[in-house]
Amino acid sequence: MIKVLIVDDSAFMRMTIRKMLETDPDIKVIGVARNGVEAVKKTISLKPDVITMDITMPDMDGIEAVENIMAKNPTPIIMISATTNAGARATVSALEKGAVDYISKEELNTDILLKKIRLAADINNRMGKASDKYSNIDDTQPPANDKVGQNFSVVGIGISTGGPKALNQVLPLLNTNLSAGILIAQHMPPLFTRSLAERLDSVSKVKVKEAQDGEKILPGNVYICPGGMHMAVERPGVITLYPKSKFDYLYVPSVDLLMSSIGNIYGKEGLCIIMTGMGSDGLEGIKSAKKRGCYVLAQSEASSTIYGMPKAIIENNLQDEIVDLKNMAERINCLCSP
Repeated sequence: MIKVLIVDDSAFMRMTIRKMLETDPDIKVIGVARNGVEAVKKTISLKPDVITMDITMPDMDGIEAVENIMAKNPTPIIMISATTNAGARATVSALEKGAVDYISKEELNTDILLKKIRLAADINNRMGKASDKYSNIDDTQPPANDKVGQNFSVVGIGISTGGPKALNQVLPLLNTNLSAGILIAQHMPPLFTRSLAERLDSVSKVKVKEAQDGEKILPGNVYICPGGMHMAVERPGVITLYPKSKFDYLYVPSVDLLMSSIGNIYGKEGLCIIMTGMGSDGLEGIKSAKKRGCYVLAQSEASSTIYGMPKAIIENNLQDEIVDLKNMAERINCLCSP
């Protein structure tokens, strides 16, 4: 039985979410809270497996509640947010502070909610409610400090669930003198990727921005694919963006498309990285890139919020290295040093 705490100041939203959850006999709503203060108290007393969290609430908002809960009684939290500029910025902030996923109110339906609740419950089971997943890693993999005989001109990163927090632990540690530009496909809708890029740029030494069609890929710069678009490299040093309707990929942006295009254009000069995320997006793209000589890093299971995407790479023995999250920036710096 998955125990859920619903946090929202709207009685209508609390009732709506409850009705959706009660369609699944394996999910039980064990409590509701009308603001962040109640949420923190009820998390401690009720010990839910998963929390759904509104953002704008009186007394204590959802962002502050996430921060308090993750400090006092870490529990997987799914943010329920509006698809607005303010909502996107707040959601990105909550994800960086430890929330594991989000659903926009415009996309909220029973199927999506139940799927994300089960996924969050699985995170809870694997984490054993560790106070901070990354601080409790059994670090059996010391960071490699050697180069590999390849000179990298571009880095592709594919990432999904758990991405904002993971990227917030990697990008601020990157050196500005990297030999490669970095292209990121993060599964997110429009507005959210812009807020993510702005937030990461504010805390990083490297330049982080939302990518534009036809933009030149500059060394030491990071380009995040806009939500609702696909990103590829169709000619050396230039970003190409496509509307999601152009292809029939399940995930947007497609990691498969990005990685296969890097392989096609850069070959041995391409460094491909698959990080935390559900599903297997990136598997086919990495297969293609690997055949063309790209070097592949996969995030370790212990440091992944969701191991699905890295697992697909590792189970198919496509990775050259398995890297813990806390060592990822150091490894990129080493491999892409001039």
